Amino acid sequence: MAGQRVVTRLMDDLGRIVIPSDMREELGWGTGQKLEVVMNDIAAKTVVVREISLRCSLCREQTENLRGVEKGHVCPKCAVKIRA
Repeated sequence: MAGQRVVTRLMDDLGRIVIPSDMREELGWGTGQKLEVVMNDIAAKTVVVREISLRCSLCREQTENLRGVEKGHVCPKCAVKIRA
């Protein structure tokens, strides 16, 4: 993996870890940044932490041409299904 950096951190009693400030700065993450934590591979005991990107609240696949709705976003494909 290009540019891979590994740091070791201890988890506190609430399950928190600190992402190093230089990594946060490089990623452009500041206070209040919404992040998604995904259990990627339970056998390998890995998780992925990534910036939340808007995606369809229904199919979770589409990320473009989203229409804002009351508590999320809907892609054109799902909007058609809702109307049917």
